[in-house]
Amino acid sequence: MQDLDPESPTLWDAFRKKHVKATPEEWVRQDALRRFVLDAGYPPEAIAVERGIEVLGLQKRFDAAIFHQGNLWMLVECKAPSVPLSEAVVDQWMRYNLSTQAPWGALTNGKQWHIFHAHSLKSTAVLPAFGTFVL
Repeated sequence: MQDLDPESPTLWDAFRKKHVKATPEEWVRQDALRRFVLDAGYPPEAIAVERGIEVLGLQKRFDAAIFHQGNLWMLVECKAPSVPLSEAVVDQWMRYNLSTQAPWGALTNGKQWHIFHAHSLKSTAVLPAFGTFVL
């Protein structure tokens, strides 16, 4: 059960169907994915992990994205637990969202969660019901 061993150099990513390097940020991403599926009931087939996007002419990769009825619904940014969810993290999400236009955003460092509608200043730590657009 090396996948549950915090000393293991790799983690099994069921979404990408491969072992990935067990960095602090990856632990947070895997925990976030688990929360989306097990705690909040999001269907695994609606989740994309670490895919390429073009941001202001540069190739970047988002941490996770949630799709609903074929449309991007939520863009997720994960940080290592040592990284505070600062204005710089929000700015990164906003730059990525220039390309993706997700109506919802989620930021987490594993200790804190900020879930928000892209056009609202309101934030919550509770995942919205899958497919809803109400905060």
